[in-house]
Amino acid sequence: MTALTLSTSSAAALRADAVVVGVAKGAKGPVVATGAEAVDKAFGGKLADVLETLGATGADGEVTKLPAASGLKAPVVLAVGLGDVPAKDDGYDAETLRRAAGAASRA
Repeated sequence: MTALTLSTSSAAALRADAVVVGVAKGAKGPVVATGAEAVDKAFGGKLADVLETLGATGADGEVTKLPAASGLKAPVVLAVGLGDVPAKDDGYDAETLRRAAGAASRA
């Protein structure tokens, strides 16, 4: 059975099978969601560019699996699409986050 654990620790410091980050669908390509800063930093601030190269768009429920960059303790990063970037000062609704967590766990 798959075990999921939520943590407030930095993603870079987590020892896990995979780290899951959210990716939104921006006007010019994928946009790394808030909360994934440590993972983006491990990719030299270029996580969105790497994801775009792999064909990711940030579409709702899309999952892109990639090897973790050095500096991350988990060997795999799962980028899960959250759909369109929310309006400024808005976040993602609970249903979007629930669907993203489901897509990540199935992957």
